[in-house]
Amino acid sequence: MHEHIHRDDKEGPASKGPKVPVTVIGGFLGSGKTTHVNHLIRASDDTRVDVIVREFGSISIDDLLVHLPKERVHVFPGVSMHHDPQLMLYGFLDSLYERYGKTFDSVLMESSGLDKPEDLVQLFFLGDVAKNYRLGSYIAMVSADYGSLDLDEYRIAREQAALADVVIINKTDLADEAEVDKLEERIRGMNMMARIVRAKFGEVDPRMVTDIGLHEQLEEVCGRLMEGRRAFGMDDIRTIALTETRPMDKEKVNAWLQNLFMKEGTKMLRSKGFFNFQGFDERFEFQAVRKTFHSKADRKWEGGEERKSVIVVIGEGLPDEKLLQESFSECAYQG
Repeated sequence: MHEHIHRDDKEGPASKGPKVPVTVIGGFLGSGKTTHVNHLIRASDDTRVDVIVREFGSISIDDLLVHLPKERVHVFPGVSMHHDPQLMLYGFLDSLYERYGKTFDSVLMESSGLDKPEDLVQLFFLGDVAKNYRLGSYIAMVSADYGSLDLDEYRIAREQAALADVVIINKTDLADEAEVDKLEERIRGMNMMARIVRAKFGEVDPRMVTDIGLHEQLEEVCGRLMEGRRAFGMDDIRTIALTETRPMDKEKVNAWLQNLFMKEGTKMLRSKGFFNFQGFDERFEFQAVRKTFHSKADRKWEGGEERKSVIVVIGEGLPDEKLLQESFSECAYQG
């Protein structure tokens, strides 16, 4: 198991200052990623936004469609089958920071429609990338007209929706409202945690899709649970949400996590949460992609704020939700 304990995500090494926030725009082929990137560029006002274009082909085209000066568009080209694309992208981000990091206000990374989303998200837990950058949000674009077909036929499309912090159902002008409703319900069945936004031509309020805070995400999940809405759909990927209002025993939780990752880690595409530990005034944050995770004290609980522990797990072939909730609740502090 790989464990990465980080300091505050919004602060980098003392000598380098704040981490650079990165918005990763993923989604299947033809979903409108470049159009959305250009919309976010237009909405960025005077801030310095650079774009990384992840291109699979030997000839890059998408970078020519990005509305920025050439020196602010950085192409990461297709890779050989003999090289690890995640390792090469790690090196690319590292060298990019050394050259331009002090000038970035933020970065948009447009991924290829065939990139594995877990490789992209996992990067921000690793080594120097984690020191210099932070993942603001992973956005999955889904086309309203062909989205259901893509989800039916391509596992990579399902994984993109499942790992997303935000899903933008784009091109809603090309599908009737009933179709879009059905598509949204299906995506919610896979990913209870994602914020789902509908759009035409990739145009959405940037505040709805960039830099989505973990607390904000989990509060939305808790709101859905309070409304009695649960995420069980037709797909092989689904969401389990676990909650506990009693303070948790830190040692028991650590043992519970270790056991969960050892037994089920390969099935857990993405998991997030925060803990209220007995004897601590801080809220502890937790995030993971498969077995790679990090945890840290996030901030102090605020006066009047409900102290609770919430874990959301997205994956396939997951344990029975009731049994998992029972084992989670057994970690409550007994006094």
